Amino acid sequence: MTERFGYTTGTYAAAAAKGALTVLVGKGTPKEVELMLPGCENVRIPLSSIEEKDGSVICGVIKRSVEEADVTHNMDIYAEVSQRDDGLIRIDGGNGIGRITKRGLQLPVGEAAINPVPRRMISYAVRELTSGGVNVLISAPKGEEIAAATTNSRLGIIGGISIIGTTGIMRPKSLASFKRTILQQIKFNGENGAKELIITPGNISERAMMDLFGGRISEERIIQSGDHLGFTLKSAAKTGVDIVLAGHPGKLAKVLSGHFQTHYSKSPPANTAVIGFMRDSLDTAILGELNDSTTVEGMTGILREHGLGELLNGLAEAIEERVKGYLKTERPIPTLLFNMDRELIASSETGYRWAEG
Repeated sequence: MTERFGYTTGTYAAAAAKGALTVLVGKGTPKEVELMLPGCENVRIPLSSIEEKDGSVICGVIKRSVEEADVTHNMDIYAEVSQRDDGLIRIDGGNGIGRITKRGLQLPVGEAAINPVPRRMISYAVRELTSGGVNVLISAPKGEEIAAATTNSRLGIIGGISIIGTTGIMRPKSLASFKRTILQQIKFNGENGAKELIITPGNISERAMMDLFGGRISEERIIQSGDHLGFTLKSAAKTGVDIVLAGHPGKLAKVLSGHFQTHYSKSPPANTAVIGFMRDSLDTAILGELNDSTTVEGMTGILREHGLGELLNGLAEAIEERVKGYLKTERPIPTLLFNMDRELIASSETGYRWAEG
């Protein structure tokens, strides 16, 4: 089976920036650019337009997707670059790029919604071409219109799309083909004698597991469920292997409200489930702060700021019990919770014992 994949908005934004800067520094007018992704894979991205202005260059790319109903498919992304005198790289968002208006995301309030990994990709592309200072302005003319079909506004991202991605690669995690990939991975592990599988929603928690436990687990034992958490859990459980569950509570806590298909179009955000679980343990003021947070990431930060991070262990315990009920098993399912910085912030009791080795 040939795997289908595309590239994230972050990859396309970095490609546009590199294309524009190539022209600006006098190194030709390319029809495509080569980028190195965070996993050190080189890819080539075609450019759709180049416009030279007085003191700057604007380069366009067209974002292609393999995800069904991806609203960003065929979206134009532009980068305008200009030189600066201080040697710094300044990345900002223009027309159609959202702004952060609430706490709880990976960026401070007021910043353009260009996530940390895409910013690093853009900076790396710039430094391939010059050691001088560069302004990079990313825009997406239809970004505000497209963002209306996403959850951005609920997260406090106003005015346009987010430029996202952690690996630079976009795989179709809500497609039937992704389910076939999951089954293929489970079968592969079974045929190679694996007695334990780690199930995780995506790249961040996979990297966190390898960072912390890479000495005792291997990458092939980690199964990314994408949005198919219930499908992956049941498919793994049928083989009789031990299961470790690891991920962000923003995904995993959805099971507390009975949602094991975690795509945003098929399940509500986990905020309500987390607050419901915490309600009897917190005073009104802190509950108010949690209610004001747009993300579960923000909630975990609030709890830890107040010295209440231990409550997250109880959340992990509740997730484990809910999963055991879903699978109709009494076998332990060690559960580990990570934040967006790949820090282990909580574990169930069995998760703690597993982590201790």
